[in-house]
Amino acid sequence: MLEQARTYGAKISTGVEVTGIEVRERKFYVKTPTSDNYVGRSVVVSTGSTYRRLHIPGEEELIGSGVHFCATCDGAFYRDREVVVVGGGNSALEEGTFLSGFCKKIKIIHRSREFSASKTYVEKLSKIENIETYMNKTLLEFVADENGLFKETKIKDNTTGEEGSIPGDGVFIFIGLIPNTDVFKGIVDLSEKGFITTTGLAKTSVEGIFSAGDCREGAIAQVAAATGEGVLASYGIREYFKK
Repeated sequence: MLEQARTYGAKISTGVEVTGIEVRERKFYVKTPTSDNYVGRSVVVSTGSTYRRLHIPGEEELIGSGVHFCATCDGAFYRDREVVVVGGGNSALEEGTFLSGFCKKIKIIHRSREFSASKTYVEKLSKIENIETYMNKTLLEFVADENGLFKETKIKDNTTGEEGSIPGDGVFIFIGLIPNTDVFKGIVDLSEKGFITTTGLAKTSVEGIFSAGDCREGAIAQVAAATGEGVLASYGIREYFKK
């Protein structure tokens, strides 16, 4: 992708922090700590999102060693094995259902008494025999084996306070995404959760600024979808320039 972009004339700067966008005389000045020389007639914001973390002991250390955030990326490593899924929304149940197609057993842990996912996902879940659910539980810690790989998660029952553990060969965390959009507050409209709101051809609330990918409200959070949104934004830019 990098090589293709450069082939078509893109100039790419890495390791540069964007601190804001300023509009002057129908031009956009992208601000950085050292310069405001990034000037354009339009801007596409595609800063992505960050997986929401649990911030419990063992999580950071075991990322890539049994702790994962993407079932379609890493799920195949756990064929015919037992996997723990953390979360209770649409993403958790959708990914848990996906994993159940080739994993031996799926153990879904959720902090509340009921799933927050849509009724369709919940009903589908109840019909899958190799999925177990652990409701109203708080995760306390991810524990590694002697080889430094995930082996179990410690939990606490939110009603009784009783502690226990749930073993597994791996754990997938699906508790939401945090959009990387703090720097754009007050510049373009954001949703309640901080995602950039768009209309039509990826247009934001500011004429000439567009948004694509996982930082945009309603994004599917897949590479193919984000790439398509980039194409959509390019058509929006063409329409904007024509005006």
